[in-house]
Amino acid sequence: MEQNLFYEMILDNFTDAVYVLDDKGNYLFVNSAYVQMLNIPKSDLLTYNVHDFLESGVINFCIADIVYEEKRQVVMFQDIFDAVQHGRRYRLLVISTPVFNREGNVQNIIYVARPMNVQEQLQYEAGLSEAVAQFVSKGEVAAGGDAIIATSAAMREVLQLALTVSEVDSAVLISGESGTGKEVLANYIHQKSERSGKPMIIINCASLPANLLEAELFGYEKGAFTGALPGGKKGMFEEAEGGTILLDEINSMPLDLQGKLLRAIETKMIQRIGTTKVIRVNFRLLAATNEDLEELVREKLFRADLYYRLNVIPIKLPPLRERREDIIPLANHFLYYFCKKHNKMKTYTMRTLEGLQQYDWPGNVRQLKNFVERSVVISIGEEIEIADIESVVGGDHIPSAIKMSHLPDLDYPQVFKPEFSSFEEGISLQDYLTQCEREYLLWALKKYDSTYRAAEALGTSQSLIMRRKKKHDI
Repeated sequence: MEQNLFYEMILDNFTDAVYVLDDKGNYLFVNSAYVQMLNIPKSDLLTYNVHDFLESGVINFCIADIVYEEKRQVVMFQDIFDAVQHGRRYRLLVISTPVFNREGNVQNIIYVARPMNVQEQLQYEAGLSEAVAQFVSKGEVAAGGDAIIATSAAMREVLQLALTVSEVDSAVLISGESGTGKEVLANYIHQKSERSGKPMIIINCASLPANLLEAELFGYEKGAFTGALPGGKKGMFEEAEGGTILLDEINSMPLDLQGKLLRAIETKMIQRIGTTKVIRVNFRLLAATNEDLEELVREKLFRADLYYRLNVIPIKLPPLRERREDIIPLANHFLYYFCKKHNKMKTYTMRTLEGLQQYDWPGNVRQLKNFVERSVVISIGEEIEIADIESVVGGDHIPSAIKMSHLPDLDYPQVFKPEFSSFEEGISLQDYLTQCEREYLLWALKKYDSTYRAAEALGTSQSLIMRRKKKHDI
């Protein structure tokens, strides 16, 4: 008896509806999820036969009859109506499994039924989990939500090479367009190396004028120049002792400073500004560029000897448009990150995901990340429906580009107009929008006579329509 109670407790904690019929269609067991779905007490449900619901219109057809006749498992969709509130309908994915007696006849049928809105939510969560599981860095997400996702063959090759070179101290030159994730990849190499417990120092060579860049890299002594700190200052090479230094946008480094950098790389010794004293430093050098250094060498804008010293192991990051398989996993990762950050619950519609996949993303991963945060913050409702990706990433017409629903090929003002004018009575904007949404939903359901057809016409999902019906008590 205790064992039976234990199994019943387990089944009552299933999110799926579970019930068992005998060979005549009588209910032998129902779990709590099924009770809540039908809105009938469990004690009453166990007095029913499944055909009672067919006759009363709670179900549109009886799957059990197919199982009894064909003696096989049946998987299909079924519509079920709330026995109390008949306007409330569920679209279910039902798995009906027969249990046979010794004579080979169906003795029982075990049903597992899952509402499609639950199915969609689980698929969404699984997609996020899959994206997170694809981080080669196994959860090493940088500050700001940046992470390495490698679904495409191109990125898998890049990460395999990065993992290989992380085991040695050779110089690495990471090249790629702006926004492709060069700094993230450099962090990955550092974290996978034996130097991971030591500092990772990053300096952007394009962010400082030549005199300040030299001071930042090599440090200076007391009184070295006007404005110098009284006690002098350590340079980045000293700060990176035992660790890794990344010279980002090294293509912007002034030509007259490149010789001093080359000497530091080759000798692992530096001199602070204002002294002749030599300091020995132990560091691993990584460099990143968004320009072709070989072309700069030809144009006499970059030293050839420095280029060859940096380019020991070249790694080229492909632009996002050349690894489109990574776009959706990246978008899902950033969606999860920004929903958590801003305390939101958002999903993308299929049309939006298709738009994300097709857009070329000239700003690469950085642009995609900014787009996702913008859409999470600005969009209204739980689903993000974006008809024109380019207008949003470009920053223009954002309110009209991000919508909860979209009626294709129709002129909205001629199709639907609210029949009230509460705004004249001083109603708040939020209340007015709520009334508009309710009237629009009523109009669409009346016009299309089906939540599925209404969802298709409005460019959204049937599960969202069902949630809005519940919200507005329709």
